Amino acid sequence: MTSTATAQAAPQTETTPTGVVFDVQHFSLHDGPGVRSTVFLKGCPLACRWCGNPESQSARPQLMYFTHLCAACGQCVKTCPNRAMRCEGEGVRFDPSRCFACGACVPGCLRGARSVSGIRLGVEEIVAEVRQHWRIFSQSGGGVTVSGGEPLAQRDFLHALLRELHDEAGLHTCLDTCAKAPWPVLERMLPHLDLVLLDVKHVDEAKHREWTGSGNADILDNARRLGASALDVLVRVPLIPGFNDSDPELYDLADFLVAAGLKQVEIMPYHLLGLGKYRALGMRYPLSVDEKPRVDEAVDIFSSSGIAVEVHRT
Repeated sequence: MTSTATAQAAPQTETTPTGVVFDVQHFSLHDGPGVRSTVFLKGCPLACRWCGNPESQSARPQLMYFTHLCAACGQCVKTCPNRAMRCEGEGVRFDPSRCFACGACVPGCLRGARSVSGIRLGVEEIVAEVRQHWRIFSQSGGGVTVSGGEPLAQRDFLHALLRELHDEAGLHTCLDTCAKAPWPVLERMLPHLDLVLLDVKHVDEAKHREWTGSGNADILDNARRLGASALDVLVRVPLIPGFNDSDPELYDLADFLVAAGLKQVEIMPYHLLGLGKYRALGMRYPLSVDEKPRVDEAVDIFSSSGIAVEVHRT
């Protein structure tokens, strides 16, 4: 299956705020302060080679087929209206090009080998679900984080959701974003946010484009604007061997962040936790890395630049 990282979310209006969500995780401890609920929106303008959530890239719902769970019972073959599955030998052959993620095959799969990533939900549905945990939010200093994919790709839905969570429900809100959007789109969200987790990958335009499929001029401009704002911003740096973990690249990034007034960094070391999801989507994992990221060196370089730095532990 070809990655559809450049796919756009369906048009939305403020009168019908619905969005495509691929997960809602409760009791999250790594997406902002306290205990949180994290809402993951589908669709992203980047196609990072190391992406750990490939199901987040396309804005459309997708079927995930975990072959190691399949009992080859053939029930999916019987229920698929598009003939995307067929029995072959002692297994089931899946043709992603014929699958429209209708989900007809999911209920009959007793071993959970098939699931649909991405459902359309309304703002009220999400708010009602996360508000059930308001006591935990209150006691832990937590709240709700909206992540992705790239949440700004569903800008009208994101705005309506943040406004309802922050202004109406009174919850602490956080946006996890790569800021790949025009500044007015991001600026519109700021009154309804308490924290931004800002993903900054590289300062070099050409290398950013080579490894993510897109340039970074707008990302860096938005980073400067956020640094000049009164909003709390934590920069997240995915540390990828061969991409951004050399000393010169780390010093350049540290210099940029200090100049932008961004002095809190969380390092996100490279990992392979998403490999199974690539196989489940019929996608090829685009990166081959043998060496480990230079975490200790990155910590030293950011710290020596006066940046408060932590390491995200998966």
